[in-house]
Amino acid sequence: MQPESEGRTLPCDSRPAEEPGPAEGRGAFGGFIGPRTLIGNVRVAAPYLFDGSHARCGELLALPQGSAAPCERAHGALGWWQLLLDPRGLEASDAPTAAARTDYFALCLAAHHASVATYVPTDVDAKIRHALWFEQSEELEHARMRSLALAHGAWELDGFSARLVPVPDESGAGSVSSHDGERLSVWCGALLSCQHFGWREAAREFEERVADELAREARGFDALARSRGRELDCLRAAAALTHNAGDVNQALSSSDAAKAAQHSARSGDDAFGRLKARFADLSTADPTRFGGAFARAGLLYRTLLAAEGHRHYPLRQAKCLRAHPDLLLPVGPFLDAWGERLARWRPWGDAERALVVAALLDGCRKVPGQLGYYRALSAFERELPGGLARLAPQLAASQRRELKDSALRQRLALPRASFEHSYAKRARTLLDGRG
Repeated sequence: MQPESEGRTLPCDSRPAEEPGPAEGRGAFGGFIGPRTLIGNVRVAAPYLFDGSHARCGELLALPQGSAAPCERAHGALGWWQLLLDPRGLEASDAPTAAARTDYFALCLAAHHASVATYVPTDVDAKIRHALWFEQSEELEHARMRSLALAHGAWELDGFSARLVPVPDESGAGSVSSHDGERLSVWCGALLSCQHFGWREAAREFEERVADELAREARGFDALARSRGRELDCLRAAAALTHNAGDVNQALSSSDAAKAAQHSARSGDDAFGRLKARFADLSTADPTRFGGAFARAGLLYRTLLAAEGHRHYPLRQAKCLRAHPDLLLPVGPFLDAWGERLARWRPWGDAERALVVAALLDGCRKVPGQLGYYRALSAFERELPGGLARLAPQLAASQRRELKDSALRQRLALPRASFEHSYAKRARTLLDGRG
């Protein structure tokens, strides 16, 4: 967006935006969701990116205001945020040009990056992983998409996700998170589409990018596994690595991937078969790959965390959780600190807290085996003056009865230290090969 002196809205300005244009119909962009509608979905998921309340808004103001096409404006650590705030050049079209498809890819990628760690992520996964790659047969435009996909690796996450796991410095891995899997799946889309179109050099580049990223995550996990006292972080990293391996599997088993397999078969070099042997089923097969880190992470996840890997649909009903990035959900089941923050969150009254407690109770009822929601409720019981009973007037009669249930009360009474120590001990046993 242009400086205020030119009469345009600054990034993160909380003033009302210009009047929106005509409503976009379903499939307004060549059969896909319209650009304005997509940005509206991100606004619902992460309003703090648009209302000026995010602590990093000042960094956007310090950045130069680009005049290039949307895809190029999205480059840079906060380029995804800039594009969401300034989507100039992106309009709904029944028959978009090849260049417009490239710019639309940039918007979808930005929307996904911004929302995937929120409570209501945008539904553009298939577009950035498969559909838009295989629809873009214009080589120069495909190259623009590939350039942004590589730049996507440097997009900032600090302050926009509660699921980053820092790893020991000696690994050189920085941090790991499930966002890494999103990036891997995008790179797999680039790789497979390059195979499909016969662009072998570009395909090889992305194959090595995928390999390097998986090796980085493996180093990070192994460093955590060796670190006594960081077993809970190792479990969090195990959840991320298992998710990321699953993203790679999805990419390699999609219907579009079959197109790459067909081209590979016709060319006689079986490049697709090599990809599957190298990257598929990392958590469950051939544990020698990447030093076995993904296999060990998968074992931890399946043994201790699988019940926590759901999509947290029950929390969507508590819309107040979307108001601030500090309220984003961390990796479960270790939700005590998150629950403590919610119980003490100053902008809320008891009405908002009761909405969250109701959503947590709903999740306890609907998601068998999970323990994270119980830990959040336990934190409310400890940190809220008067405990959960204080919120009873705000809850439905059925929810008040649930709070009196003896089994639930027993789970809530378990101290945080005891709960986390149990997980750390079991994780160390598995990591040391004694499980």
